[in-house]
Amino acid sequence: MLKQLLISLSGLFLLVFISSTTNKPSKQLKDFEVFKNGIYSKEGRIDLHHSTTDFENHINSLEKRLRVQQSILNQYKLYSATISKLDCGHTQIHPTKSVLREWLASRNSLPIDFYLMNDRLVVSKTKPEDKKIMFHRKSQYEKSKEIPAGAEIIAIDEKSIPEIMEGISAFLSSDENDMAFKYFQAGPMFDFYRHLSAPFTKDSIKVEFISRKDTNEIYFQTGTAPVHTMNYRLSKKNEDQEKRKGEYGKFTITRKCGYFRFESFKDSHGKKYNEFLENSFKKLKSRKIKKLIIDIRGNTGGAMQYTFMSYIVGPNVELGRYVVEKPKTGVENIHFKKFHSDYIKHRRMSKHQKRMIRKGKFENGLIKTNIVDEDLIFDGKIVVITDYGSFSSGSMLACHLKTLANAKIIGHSPGGSFYKSNAGTLTLKLPKSGFKLFINPNTFYSHLPETEDHISIKQPDIQLNKLILDKKKRDAYYFKSAVKAFR
Repeated sequence: MLKQLLISLSGLFLLVFISSTTNKPSKQLKDFEVFKNGIYSKEGRIDLHHSTTDFENHINSLEKRLRVQQSILNQYKLYSATISKLDCGHTQIHPTKSVLREWLASRNSLPIDFYLMNDRLVVSKTKPEDKKIMFHRKSQYEKSKEIPAGAEIIAIDEKSIPEIMEGISAFLSSDENDMAFKYFQAGPMFDFYRHLSAPFTKDSIKVEFISRKDTNEIYFQTGTAPVHTMNYRLSKKNEDQEKRKGEYGKFTITRKCGYFRFESFKDSHGKKYNEFLENSFKKLKSRKIKKLIIDIRGNTGGAMQYTFMSYIVGPNVELGRYVVEKPKTGVENIHFKKFHSDYIKHRRMSKHQKRMIRKGKFENGLIKTNIVDEDLIFDGKIVVITDYGSFSSGSMLACHLKTLANAKIIGHSPGGSFYKSNAGTLTLKLPKSGFKLFINPNTFYSHLPETEDHISIKQPDIQLNKLILDKKKRDAYYFKSAVKAFR
């Protein structure tokens, strides 16, 4: 997602003063038909959390609104609000360059950059080139105002961060409408989503913040957003993600504890990954380690970790089900991105499922743990570190570890479901607006029985909410807290 935003923001400071564009209703309705067809033909289970009738009502409301000419930003808001009703965090729409351009052209932002770390709103250090633009024609008094980098904002325009997020939540997808993942998604672009939800209506906005343990307040005039600073921050984040490409995890033994760090499960599969797991559990066995820490902070998923669980609970244990609910059939919607690894994987999985069904071996997608060397099955204590970004296969691993291996969860509540969700992202591009939607043909289920309360099970046994900006210090803090949790 960060890469998508980075590409969209790139160069927009040159276009801040350009007015927003609009589409004719006929074009809007063309996009709507592609969207509707894409959702109904490829979204795994539309009725996963609500009735199909409920969603049809939202679809009909969207069509009605699109019969009236809307700005590109309003179109984005309408699609976002509709998609969020599915309560599936994988199914999303990301802002395009034209959407962000309209936001920036409104010049309705504060002259500071800020981002969320879980539920804490942190101020960035402003780039000098932004100051020249933001303070153009403003008084020396306005130019002198600033909030120190690293300070925490606790309220904007008399609203607390949770109050602002309540409004933002209508435009963000999450499993079971859980706020945790909505915080994570809003994090890099908090001001954009704040503008979507409730644009400023005053020229001067009060900001309350904490710096060096002191609570302060300051009034800022609204104006141009600090685009250079945002771009720099997003590019650094994106560079970190690019560096981790191809990584399937890290394992060390420290302070008589085994420690797995999985920042993503995107590449955590295949022969080399299985060898990595086997070697790691051999080290645990040979060193007689009885304490295991599994750190999945910020892990938004990838491959399901069924093999990992085999080393925890042994073979032939039911983990849930995984079904391609909307398999590939013949010629499909031309607006799906076909020459992409995700679509190729979808086609391969569809063929495999059909073959398993023909052989009578599918069992409605039932998943059980694999056969592994029984001498390597871990029989000690486990602590899992999670945060709002622990999602999809990340949150499902936390679910399995907690409910099948009595693991403790520490940190923040995982953003993803412990029960079920649609997954297997395919990209759908709307032809007129250029919006890219991410639609999910597969549905996964955990082994847990259905319940009305999907959130309470995810609450950490030990809540950690210390704001630490330096990554190395933050990692050390969470590791130290995990070691203490064994006591």
